[in-house]
Amino acid sequence: MNPINATPTRLFVMSLQFSEAGKKEEIAKVKITNKSHVKPGKIIERKECQLVTFDLPYLVFYYNQTLLFYKGGEFEGKVEKLKDGLRVVLEEFYHLGGKLRKDEEGVFRVDYDDDTDGVEVLEAVVEGISIHELADDEGTSSLKDLIPYKHVLNLEGLHGPLLSVQVTILLW
Repeated sequence: MNPINATPTRLFVMSLQFSEAGKKEEIAKVKITNKSHVKPGKIIERKECQLVTFDLPYLVFYYNQTLLFYKGGEFEGKVEKLKDGLRVVLEEFYHLGGKLRKDEEGVFRVDYDDDTDGVEVLEAVVEGISIHELADDEGTSSLKDLIPYKHVLNLEGLHGPLLSVQVTILLW
């Protein structure tokens, strides 16, 4: 609770996760309230993009994680706007909704097909932690708790979506 006005304070945390494979550690503080998938707003059919030599070293790196913080508002409406924006963006960048594949010769590529799940969108809630606690020197270790997929290599994108977005609301 916010001591100033005694009403719950809301803060949105959006976590962008590239090339995760579905490995999830249970996090006591974060409760996933909804999971959905977003596809491009138009029919793409089947597209392939072969990875080039420059791309290959990145397969053994951990995927990129980005935390963005926004001050409150109406949570469900913001999530729907995010999904609508993703639909538009995926019309040009449809590979983000695809899958990492490896052919018989061991060549990696990214495949998109209209039957693919698309970008994973998670909605979550965390109670009892404030932005001030996260910003504290000791609290910065709690930032990793806001990210559901940790220690996942890009190569593991063979088994899961290439992009996962989590929108988390902090209630304190």
